[in-house]
Amino acid sequence: MFQRSYAVLWREGDGPVCAGMLVLGSSSLRLETGTGRTRATSMVFRYAELATVASAAPVDRIRSRPTAILERRGRDRLTITPVDGFGSVREIVERLAAELTFRIER
Repeated sequence: MFQRSYAVLWREGDGPVCAGMLVLGSSSLRLETGTGRTRATSMVFRYAELATVASAAPVDRIRSRPTAILERRGRDRLTITPVDGFGSVREIVERLAAELTFRIER
């Protein structure tokens, strides 16, 4: 099972910006807050919930940083920006877009 993690900022809908870790797993993504041994919050979203994935226009970015927008079926939009910048956001968008394409082709 392949997993990749990123230090990120994210926002669900129009909610507050949170900081933590994004973990891309084989069938879902997980967002965690907290540090070290104490994870205060963990949210899991299955790739099957995703409707679209794209890079954000400047107006939709978090703190003017390169940002990925995840539209989810029946849920608020999720915006995610890696702490280390553009290369990681492109990698996240490509990985999630590949998951969408794989699901559609099956």
